[in-house]
Amino acid sequence: MSYSSALHLVRGVKSRLTSSGVAADALFAEAGLSEGEGLACDALTLSDKLSHLWELVVAQSGDPLIGLKISSPHRLGWLGVMGHIMLVSPTVQSSIERCHGNTRVGLLLPGAQRVVPQQRYDFVWCVLLRSLRCAAGRDDIAPVVVEYTFPEPANAHIYQETFGCPVKFNMPQNVMEFSDTDLVMALPANPPLAAGSGAPVLASLAKAEPPTFSAKVQALLASLLPKGPPHRDDVAAQLMMSERTLQRRLAEEGTSFTSLVDDTRRELARQSLSCGELSLKMLSFQLGFSEPSAFYRACKRWFGMAPSDIVHMAHQSGPEPESLQAGLPRKSA
Repeated sequence: MSYSSALHLVRGVKSRLTSSGVAADALFAEAGLSEGEGLACDALTLSDKLSHLWELVVAQSGDPLIGLKISSPHRLGWLGVMGHIMLVSPTVQSSIERCHGNTRVGLLLPGAQRVVPQQRYDFVWCVLLRSLRCAAGRDDIAPVVVEYTFPEPANAHIYQETFGCPVKFNMPQNVMEFSDTDLVMALPANPPLAAGSGAPVLASLAKAEPPTFSAKVQALLASLLPKGPPHRDDVAAQLMMSERTLQRRLAEEGTSFTSLVDDTRRELARQSLSCGELSLKMLSFQLGFSEPSAFYRACKRWFGMAPSDIVHMAHQSGPEPESLQAGLPRKSA
């Protein structure tokens, strides 16, 4: 996990805890998660610090369900993007497999010295479900089943109410299972996927096939954008190749570095604006723009409307309006 993604993860969790009435600053400091040197550590050490944080949060609140409550599964903003970074970071081991028309996502949060508390799994599962709902534009999507390795608590019914599905405990793995139909709805596509056309994509996910080179570059760009406009030479260096090789491999997939930067910004903007909580100024800097006016001009070019208009449309009651979905194109293949 890069410092940038760790920083945004920590800020996001802190924001949720603070809005829930938790004295987050003191707890983060006690857990060694202060911004700066506290985040400049290896993945397992960072994972231990996050586990320590959740232990402190539960102790202070006296509420073993707080992992569910501060991230109840409704549509979200910063976790739509940062949740993805968290789930694919080195602090998480995950697996995907197909099973009778469903897809099972297994999760293991490793640690060096500390046992990972259940509240941390609660929070991450809610992140995953919130991200799926945001991507699909539907708030009623629910897993088929959720499984925990932890013992069944006295208030197990609250888990079923939170996730909207059966929840099993004392299981071999921590798993969230979804119907392929719901996953297809959340897959980025342009134009939208027709019925059944997501099967090849799901099959490749289940086989854990490596992403395209362009997808790898986009994932890297997403982590670099908060630091400012990404430069081709920096990206090539991080991928351990020359700029010429970077350009050639992108050209082989029908794209370019400049196009990928623009596409990545557009997709992250689409996610955050359509269901976001970030201020427009903060979002503009997270996307690597030097000033909000540049972000404003980009939104007009991408979506044909100002970012404030997109936010206003996205906050209308009910599912995301069709006009907004049409105005916010999915990431191109």
